[in-house]
Amino acid sequence: MRVGIPRALAYYDYYPLWETFFQHLGCEVVVSPATTPKIAGQGIALATDDVCYPVKVMYGHVAELATKVDIIFIPRLFSTLAGTCQCPKLIGLADMLRHSIPNLPPLLSPYVNLRLGRRGLIKAILDTGKAITRNPWKIYRAFMAGQQALRALERDYHAGLLPGHSQPQRGDRGNVAVIGHPYNLYDSYTNLRVVERLLQRGYRVLTPQMLPVKYLRQANAQLRKPLFWSSGRVVFGAGAHYATRPDVIGIIHLASFGCGLESLIIELVQRVAIKNDKPFLLLTMDEHTGEAGVETRLEAFLDMLAWKEAAQCV
Repeated sequence: MRVGIPRALAYYDYYPLWETFFQHLGCEVVVSPATTPKIAGQGIALATDDVCYPVKVMYGHVAELATKVDIIFIPRLFSTLAGTCQCPKLIGLADMLRHSIPNLPPLLSPYVNLRLGRRGLIKAILDTGKAITRNPWKIYRAFMAGQQALRALERDYHAGLLPGHSQPQRGDRGNVAVIGHPYNLYDSYTNLRVVERLLQRGYRVLTPQMLPVKYLRQANAQLRKPLFWSSGRVVFGAGAHYATRPDVIGIIHLASFGCGLESLIIELVQRVAIKNDKPFLLLTMDEHTGEAGVETRLEAFLDMLAWKEAAQCV
C-alpha cells in the first residue's frame, strides 16, 4: 500500500513518527515534495478564502498526492497535549479536504485526543494501524519505532540543529529566537527563507523545538490562566523563555495572517518582550507577502540589533 503524507501543517511536528510507523507496517510512504509556487497556487485555488495560508498550502500538497497514492494520512488532531485543544481547522481538516478536492483517494483520519490521556493515544494508534494490519503487536512495534525516530529528532533540536542541517550552527553575530508554529518556521517557501537569511548573515537561530519541555511549562506558568491551545502553549512558552535570556539578542515571530490563535499569542509574547527590553519583530505571512518587503523589514531589524549592541558597548 502506498501511503501519502502531505508535507504541511502537523507534518513538521511528527514526520519521523509518521514515516517510520507506516514503513514498519510494510507500506510505501510517499511524502509530497517541498512547497513550490505550483503547489501553493493549486492550494489557493482549491481552498476557501477564509482559511489561513498554511491550510491553503496543505490543500496543494494533498492535491499533489491525490493521483500517486492509495491512501492519504490526515490525522484529526483534536488535542496533542493533555488539557488543551488544537486549532479548529486542524480538527476539521480531513472533512474540509474531502469536500473541496475532487477524486481524492481515501483519507486515513484517526481521532487524536490526548485530553483522554493514555486511552486516547492508544485508540488513535490502533485506529491508524488497523487500516494496514489487524495484528496489534505489529502496530505496537511500529509505533515504538516511530517514537524512537521522533526522539532522535528531538535530540537533534536540543543539540541546536535545524532540520536538514547535520552540523551545529557556527554563527558569531548572536542568537536570534525565531518562534511560531513549525509549519511557519521550517517551510522555506512560505516563510520566504527567513531562517536561511539569518544563517547567511552569521546569526544563530533558536526555535521553540530546541527547548526542553520544562522551560515551556515554566514560562506558561506565569500566565494567570493557561492557554487553551496545544500549539499556542509551545509558541508562547518559547517566546516568554527566550525573552528572559540574556544570550538572545532579539525575537522574530513568524505568524500566519488570519490565524485566530496567533492574534492572542502575538500580544502575549510582545508584552513579555517589552517587559524584558527584548527587540521583537513580527512577520505576518500570507500568499500576498512579498520577498522584498520581508527582506527590508528583516534588514532593518538586524540593523537595530547591531545599533543596540554597539550602544551597550560604549
